[in-house]
Amino acid sequence: MGLALPMRVQGFEADGSTWEEATTTDDISEGGCSFPVSRKVELGQVLLLVIPLPKRLRQYDPNESAYRVYALVRGLVYRPDHPRVGVMFFGKYPPRGFEEQPTLRYRLPSDPPPNPDAPDWPAPDGPAPPPAPGATASERRSSARYHRLVDFTLQQVDEWGTVLQEELTVADNLAKGGAHVLTSLEFMKGDVVLLRQAGGDFDTRAEVREVVRGEDGLRRLHLKFLDREAPDGLLRPL
Repeated sequence: MGLALPMRVQGFEADGSTWEEATTTDDISEGGCSFPVSRKVELGQVLLLVIPLPKRLRQYDPNESAYRVYALVRGLVYRPDHPRVGVMFFGKYPPRGFEEQPTLRYRLPSDPPPNPDAPDWPAPDGPAPPPAPGATASERRSSARYHRLVDFTLQQVDEWGTVLQEELTVADNLAKGGAHVLTSLEFMKGDVVLLRQAGGDFDTRAEVREVVRGEDGLRRLHLKFLDREAPDGLLRPL
């Protein structure tokens, strides 16, 4: 089904380091999903996904807010304007041998051989990307922003406290007074939302200052925190 869900992707390098990227699914099923990604990946590569998957599509952890699942890359589209990956959900635990060699490629006998001439994908974002197109002047003048991936729950409630919209999402740009947050829901400039750190103790009301679709095709809310500033621990690079 065509379903846009914000998600985090983690990949693994030969030197033991990892990389993370925030993205949004293009489509999804019980067995896998597809999504755009800026990192170059290969057929058979293992990725770890964190995604607010609907319970009916899960194989385990139905009551967890986020579904953590290891996946194998099974399809690649190298289009420069929208590089796209198709993955097969593997399970709660990685394939055998992965912990000893996280760069192993798990390929099927019918898979084509590796293509050394495959085009490079667009380079991933740097450590501190510039303000997205459409950012307000006040956001461009604001305090230092940090390129971090932090999970949040985003809610919009009415005056009686009834939840109108809710999603588990990712902030990929943080400052003391605000954040850029991926969304698949419909929000308008001026909306006030509740933002709660998943698994943390930071929460605040926030005003939607802009709704922007970036060059990566993902829709983001530019939020201004209303109740409190983000703590230093949340901004500190991992």
